[in-house]
Amino acid sequence: MENKTTLFKGELMEELLRSYFLNLGYYVVRGVKFKYEGVDITDVDLYLYGRSSSLSRQRINVDIKNKKTPQAFERILWANGLMKLLNFNSCIVATTDQRPLIHTFGQLHNTIILDGAFLAKIRINTFPDRLAEEDLLSKFSTHKSYKTFGNKDWRFIYETSKTKLLSEQDFSGFNSTLFNLIYFIEKILTDEQKREDATRMLYILLSHLLIIIDFIAKDYAFLDTLDKEKKLSDGFKFGNLGKDGVDKIISMAVQISGNKSANSFLKSLESIPTGILKDFFSKNETIKNLYYWSKEFEAIGFKKTFVNPDLIEVPLKGVISVILDFAKIERRKFFDIYPKSPLPIITPIVDEKK
Repeated sequence: MENKTTLFKGELMEELLRSYFLNLGYYVVRGVKFKYEGVDITDVDLYLYGRSSSLSRQRINVDIKNKKTPQAFERILWANGLMKLLNFNSCIVATTDQRPLIHTFGQLHNTIILDGAFLAKIRINTFPDRLAEEDLLSKFSTHKSYKTFGNKDWRFIYETSKTKLLSEQDFSGFNSTLFNLIYFIEKILTDEQKREDATRMLYILLSHLLIIIDFIAKDYAFLDTLDKEKKLSDGFKFGNLGKDGVDKIISMAVQISGNKSANSFLKSLESIPTGILKDFFSKNETIKNLYYWSKEFEAIGFKKTFVNPDLIEVPLKGVISVILDFAKIERRKFFDIYPKSPLPIITPIVDEKK
C-alpha cells in the first residue's frame, strides 16, 4: 500500500483551495517558483488560469496564509505587487483574518480577500481522488536525469516547468516544454520501472504545454488561416525572435566570425518538422479545446489511481499522437507498450416477462 504524505496546516489549506478553484473551472497550479536569472525570488501559492473568451485569458496569483498572525495587510501589498510584476489580471489573498477592515484595504488595492470565515467553510472539503502536491513531488524526487538535465531529479524538471507558466507563456516556454516532453516519452519507452511516473509527468507537462499555446493563441484569434499558420510556424522554429530576428543574429555572427555557414544553419532550422505542430495548433477546433484538454491532462496526472493512456479520451490520445509524430516515434510503439485494459463485462439484460 502506498504511503500518503501527511500535510501540514498550510499545505492542507493550499490543497483545499486548489480543489475549490478547480471546481470553479480554473486551471490551477500549486507552489510555483518565481525566478529571475535562475535565482529563486518567491513562491506563488496558487496560480490560476482561466479562459473567458477566444480573446481574453485570466491569470491570477493567490497568496495563502493559514496562520494565527496572518499579517494580512502586508500580504495584500505583496500579492498586489507580484500581480503587477507578472502582468497578471488579478490577485487573491486568503487569510485567517476576519476583520472588515481587511476587505476595505483589499478593495483599495484591487485584491480579492478570502477571509477566515470563508476558509472555515472550505475546511470540510476533500480531494479524495487527487494526489497532493507533496505526494507527486515525492514520486518525482526518486528519479534522476544523469545526462540530459545535469544530474537533477524529476522534481526539479517539474518545478522548472511550472515556473514557465509565470514568465514564459510564449514560444520559448512552449519549445522548452516540448523538449522535456520528448525526454519523458523516451523514458516511457525504455524504462519500465519508471514508466508510470514518467507517464504522469507526460500528462502534466502536456497540460503546461497546452496552457502555454492557449495563451499564445489569443493573439492570433482574428488572423486569417495563412497568417496564423505563419506566426505559429515561425514561433515553433525560431522561438520568440521569429525568423527575422534569427536572421539578424545569424547575419551578425557570420560577420564577426567570418564563417559563411549561415545558409546551412538556417536549413537545419527549416528541417525541423514543425509543420506537424503548425497544422494541428492552427485549427480552430484545436484552439477551442486547448483549455479543456489542459485541465483533463492535469486531472489524470494527479489522479491517485494511475490512468493508462489506453483509457483516456480519444482527443487526448490525439494530442499525444501529435507529439509522437513530431518526435518521429511510432504511435503504436508508444500505446502498445502499456498493458491493455480488460474489456468491460457486459451483463445481458433478462426480460422477466418472458
